[in-house]
Amino acid sequence: MATLSGQKVKNAFSSLLKLATNTATTTLKNVESGDGVATALQIGTTKVGVNRILEFPTVPATGSTETSALFLNASNQVIKRTLNAAAFSGGAVTTATLPLAITSSTVRLDNPSSISDIGAIANGDRFLIYDVSTNSWRRIDYSNLKSLINPGGYQSAPELVARTTAALSLTAAAQYLEFQPIGSLATESNKVGDGAAYLNLLSVYGGTNDAVEFLQDGGIYQITICMAITTSAPGAVVKFFFELNGAVINTNETTLGTGADHFVTQSTFANLNAGDLLAVTALETGAARVPIDQYSILHIRKL
Repeated sequence: MATLSGQKVKNAFSSLLKLATNTATTTLKNVESGDGVATALQIGTTKVGVNRILEFPTVPATGSTETSALFLNASNQVIKRTLNAAAFSGGAVTTATLPLAITSSTVRLDNPSSISDIGAIANGDRFLIYDVSTNSWRRIDYSNLKSLINPGGYQSAPELVARTTAALSLTAAAQYLEFQPIGSLATESNKVGDGAAYLNLLSVYGGTNDAVEFLQDGGIYQITICMAITTSAPGAVVKFFFELNGAVINTNETTLGTGADHFVTQSTFANLNAGDLLAVTALETGAARVPIDQYSILHIRKL
């Protein structure tokens, strides 16, 4: 119906629009036809509502410089928000390169197998490392990392190679072995690796360098004697005793066979702490002359 002119109310009232109840207030009220059919439109004195689909029969004009847009808030109200111009740069896509990979919701480190191998590592090359003291990612140069992992080149386990000072003729009474002083000569006792921080020779039991002092706590040590014996008395029995702080912790007894040259080797293990003293005594049970040759070895190695 184009006009109400000349129309009777009884024939045209269904084409009229009215509020569902009474007059307009701040509360949204449905806009209805005269015969009570609700429309999608709601009206209040401070706002307008759309109950269903908001449609533009004619497409609005297009702009290229505007940065404000309409959004729905949590109460389904239309609000305006001004965005950064970058939000409207259509088609902008972030592309990751290996080893990074990006999906719709995550950024991850992917398998780097297709990245070229670095080849020879140079001191300026860098690694990514997490610093727990600052809760942040940092970098570390290869040269610094190398010095932290291996600060002074290769270090063997702490060792002491103690050589006996002179030929010792064994008797029925146990005698303490004495050792050459620490030095660099082949005839002297030697400390290997950082042995200087763990082991030392002391004169404790009446002789010279007749005990080994341990300088560090809580270490397992392998203790080995390698004794060269020259005697023409077959059947002689020799005994070696490992003493720790004056108490015997291990014993070796060997019956010498025929021939003049003999070699006796015996090992034991002990958990040793700072201040402990280790010594080796020896005796023979026969009447023959049984000498331990000079430069026989007591070898101590921290495991």
